[in-house]
Amino acid sequence: MQRWTTLPLLSLLVLSSAMGIPETVVFSPTANRNQPRSLCLATEQYGVPRSYSQTRTRCLYTQLTLTERFDLGADFVGLDNNQSRQTLLNARFVLMPESQRLPGIALGALNIAEDAKPTFYLVGTRTTSFGRFHLGAYRQGNRTGWSAAYQASLPLGVDVAVEYFRLPDGVAYTSLGAGRQLNSALYLYTYYSRHSQTRDGDLFGVYLAFTPIRLF
Repeated sequence: MQRWTTLPLLSLLVLSSAMGIPETVVFSPTANRNQPRSLCLATEQYGVPRSYSQTRTRCLYTQLTLTERFDLGADFVGLDNNQSRQTLLNARFVLMPESQRLPGIALGALNIAEDAKPTFYLVGTRTTSFGRFHLGAYRQGNRTGWSAAYQASLPLGVDVAVEYFRLPDGVAYTSLGAGRQLNSALYLYTYYSRHSQTRDGDLFGVYLAFTPIRLF
């Protein structure tokens, strides 16, 4: 049971909270532009699928989008269990917004905490007629990782995504997700992430995002 409760928390550092608030069905960072001068809020509950009630973890995510190209956030992990709660910071800057001819490029830092080494990244985003693609490279200390994601919109307002994320420590996750705008204020997203080494590291989560609040 200890392994079941520890693995999801470690996994979340990359799959969710450390990334800031996901943009619809994509967890990994993207080069998409923001809604400027806004505050984004979201909440998530996740855990090991076969022992969900014993391993579930609840989180609160916040993201401040100061401009179309710069945002930063603070995420609060483990609000309802006996493990040490974690506060993680992240920041992102869109170096080159996506255009008709060129992909968008962004750089940033995630997993910023007093007791953890930050992870720095460079990501690209390209929108096509049949979906949106994201590709990223990550560096933590002297270790590297990478991610690739594809997202698309289906009929009836359903968004879907498939992602692969290889952490700098060598562990990898493959994720499938689906989401839908419930109303003008809420977006619901659910996902399943498969651990590359053990089924005890698999994750199932439900994520609820609120419409960005315009600050000024």
